[in-house]
Amino acid sequence: MNEPKILFICDKNECTSFGRLTMNLVKAVAGVFEPHVLWLKTPKFFGALSKDEPNCDDSYISHEVWAKSLYSGFFSFRGPLKKLVQTLNPQIVFFIRPELGFLVPVVSGLSKTVMFVHDTFAETLYPNSLKFKLLNLFYIRPTVKADSFVYNSGWTRIQAERHFGVDMSKKPGAVIGCPIDCELFNKPEVALTAEEKKDFARKCGIKNFDGMCLNVSLDEPRKNIETYFEMAALRPNVAFVRIGKFSERLREIVNAKKLYNVYHFSEVKAHVMRDFYRNADLMVYPSLLEGFGLPPIEAIACGTPAVGAATSAVKENLEGVCPLVDPPTDAKAYAKVLDRVLAGEKVIDEKKAAALLDHCSMKSFSKRVLDFLKN
Repeated sequence: MNEPKILFICDKNECTSFGRLTMNLVKAVAGVFEPHVLWLKTPKFFGALSKDEPNCDDSYISHEVWAKSLYSGFFSFRGPLKKLVQTLNPQIVFFIRPELGFLVPVVSGLSKTVMFVHDTFAETLYPNSLKFKLLNLFYIRPTVKADSFVYNSGWTRIQAERHFGVDMSKKPGAVIGCPIDCELFNKPEVALTAEEKKDFARKCGIKNFDGMCLNVSLDEPRKNIETYFEMAALRPNVAFVRIGKFSERLREIVNAKKLYNVYHFSEVKAHVMRDFYRNADLMVYPSLLEGFGLPPIEAIACGTPAVGAATSAVKENLEGVCPLVDPPTDAKAYAKVLDRVLAGEKVIDEKKAAALLDHCSMKSFSKRVLDFLKN
């Protein structure tokens, strides 16, 4: 008997968080479903059409449709998607994020539709932004027309059902979480020595500090990067590394505070990210709002302690595993955790950390995904 088909819809390349999540979902269903992926391609995320390389991954069947942007794709993606669904006849069409909700009505009645809801930030954080008002009205609002929903955390589910109302809360749904790449993000076979960590820092241009903190984040107000910088001001003898875009706004903050111990790396490859995790003394994640929050979990998987804000899904995932700070803007509290780590104190509950990593494993994630899809 042929495997039933499932079609994933994604508008970001495989190097983005949504692209990687799509690939993880492909892995999760392989062997039970025949996975297909429709890449909604735009030059912003996929480069020029003429430079596009063919898919070499035989774990799924790739399809694509191009538009100049997601905005023009609002109209041009509809026809090709409907034609593909009519041709493939997939049992399930799985949308990777609510911003693609405008396409749900296109395939309603042709296949069962599932929407992965990650957060409600675009809908709730920027109430005065015309861009996000329009995004919510035309792109996200139709998300409620999906047949069922999956969520990355219990916190997201509560927030999303509160925001979208009974149209979402009364339909089938499940929290499936997010997986981490345990094959990449894991502890080194032999624990790194202090000298090896210093050598790594020197190779990155970081010299003459007593330790290294790490933060991985976008430049958004909810990420609370200002508190990370305040922490850096409190501990000038420690290097504070941030991986993420160094915007003009952040540059002004660093210059105004004269933070000579702050280092930015805008883009790093996955294996380099792992090396930063492994060589840091502490992963600092003061984010005010997260639908899940992968970086501190990836750091813990690499053997590095983390400290986070006692908020949203960060608290849901990390409570009892590592120190959490409340209120999340208390830079002194984060600095005190750093002091404990540099003094040699273990701040991670190893048993609870192991349970968290097992929950975030690909095996565990696959089971939750399949249990939901097969019901």
